Parts: sequence; C-alpha cells; structure tokens
Amino acid sequence: MEKVHLLHHREIKKSHNPLRNRRGVTVTELMVVLGMVGIVALGNASFIFDFTKQLKKINSSAEGESELSNLSIASVNILKKSSVSFNKLALLDDNKRNFFDYYPDVPFATLQSYQKGFESRTFTMSASNQNRFFYLLQSEESEYDSLVFDPMFAYAVSAAPANQMANGTISYAGLNSIPNLSGTSGPAKNGTMSQVFQSRWANGNYFLLSCPTYLRPVVNNVVNVMTVPRFASYLGKVSNSDLIPAAAMETKVGFMNSNPMTNADYTGVDNFLRNLPSVGGAAPFVKIEPVKLVRFEFRQNAATKKYELWYQEMIQGTYKDKNMLISDVNTVTFVRKAISLPLISMEVLR
Repeated sequence: MEKVHLLHHREIKKSHNPLRNRRGVTVTELMVVLGMVGIVALGNASFIFDFTKQLKKINSSAEGESELSNLSIASVNILKKSSVSFNKLALLDDNKRNFFDYYPDVPFATLQSYQKGFESRTFTMSASNQNRFFYLLQSEESEYDSLVFDPMFAYAVSAAPANQMANGTISYAGLNSIPNLSGTSGPAKNGTMSQVFQSRWANGNYFLLSCPTYLRPVVNNVVNVMTVPRFASYLGKVSNSDLIPAAAMETKVGFMNSNPMTNADYTGVDNFLRNLPSVGGAAPFVKIEPVKLVRFEFRQNAATKKYELWYQEMIQGTYKDKNMLISDVNTVTFVRKAISLPLISMEVLR
C-alpha cells in the first residue's frame, strides 16, 4: 500500500497568502541593486581601460621594434657600401676631429694612449646641436664594375724624335679617350669609359680615381705615424670625356682631392696622374670606380613637430629624398669605436 507522508500543515490565513503578498521592490532594495551593478560596471570599465592601455603599449612597442628592425637593415645596407669614405671625406665629429680618419697600420693601443678619446669618433644629430647631415661616399662597383689601368693609356705619345738626344713628348688625351685597350665588344677605340661603364659614364655622375698605396708626408725627414695615411685619390664629376674635380659647394662635404705627400690640391686628372707615387718601386696603376654621394638628414616634420631621419642621394647636383628611415626620434649618433677599423655603427634614442 502506498504511503503518503503529511508534513507540518496549518490553516493558511488570507494575510499570508503568497499570491496576495506581492508588494514589489522597495526603493532601498533598488538602490542596493543599482549600487552593486555600478560597482560591477566600474570594475569592468577599469579593467577594459587598463587592458586597452596595455594593448596600446604593446602595439606601440611592436611598431617601434619593427621600425628599429627596418632601420637596422637599411643602415647596414647603406654603411657596408661606404668604405671608400675613409680617409677621403672630411667631416668633423663631436670633438672636431675628422670622423673618417682611418689608421690601418697603427695598433689600437697606440691610438688609445696618444690622446684621450683619440681612438674613437662620434657624430651626433639632435635638435639641440647644429649637426643635421651625415655624409657618405658609396661605391657602385657591384652594379657597374670598375677598371684598373696603366695611367699612361690616358696619354697620346708623339712619334720618336729624329734626334735620339731629344726628349719625346706626351699629351693628355682624357679618360674617355684611352687608346690601346680592347674588350669583348671588339677592337680598341676611343671612348673606353663609355664601353666599360655604358650609360653610367654620363655628365654629372661621380667617379673615384685611386692609387691603393697608403702614404704620409715627410717633414724634416721625419714621418709622423699619427698623421693619417691616405691613398692618392681624386673624386671627379663626368664632363664629356673627362672628370672635373668635385666642388665642395655642390657636394656639401669636404673631400681630400690633394696629394697625400705634399697636400697640394689636384687641379685635374692630368695633374693627378702625373704625380702618382710608385708602387713598391714599380710603375703605378689606377683604379676607377663609379661612386655616389649620399647623406642622412635629421629634420623636424612641420605637421607633427617630431624629428625624423631621412636617407638622401645626390642626383645631378641635388640631394633628393629616397626613404624616411625612422620617425619620432630624439637623437641619432654615428659611432666608430676604433679608428683602426673601417667600421661605423648607428645608435638611435627615441
């Protein structure tokens, strides 16, 4: 038999009828609930604000790291082509020394002990100093090749005089009129530079002549090893069949177009070739390679008022923008920790 358990029961009075006791929510209860909701909402808003703030920081940091990474790649590609700048360009560093001084034959310890800070170089660009441009000379040998030649090929030799006691004569013919050279394209003819460099040999383009022998001046029969050694080198701009000397007014940077033994300026290619040093007692030879002048510019953006670093190239006498490397930057410093090495690094402070 099924059992039914009767729990405590009593007569239900009308006043206790739950169906008739719905008096709603009091103002106090409502305020308590709203207060709790407000606290929860405030907590969520604070969390969302902190989360958004941290997310912006992460995004900003990631963008900054990406910019610095791109800058690092770009600067390496630019600086690694600039070895021809050393002992050729004249650019004063923060301590009024030539940034491009290079001592390949002097021990680092000697340079370090010579004078405080002499062994290194720094060039700083910022809003608080006057440095706005950092210049480099870049070789384009990998794109356009180069040529090594006997300088006598740049001269026309007269017929032997009938009198064997008389001197023969030679006359300068111009670099693009070198005779007696032949290549895969056919027999020797005038316009050798045009044959070698094709369209790169054009008016306004720069080429570098150098005789790779380090020299120092002799003063009172003494050679001072703390004087920077230099190649005999000549930076020129194509003008028809020859190279005219690079003009500082155009390049905006000094270049050592002078004899490393006497410091006398080269007036032209003829003067340069006639004063070449012998190489180990043998006849000198000359290398000619295409080069370009480039620079970094530190400047303020007129709209944002923030400072930016730009990369520029000289094209037909004018430095023109190529790339904006980094923005919102406070200081850019080019550093050479040892002038016994041809190395440059870049340090950026944001």
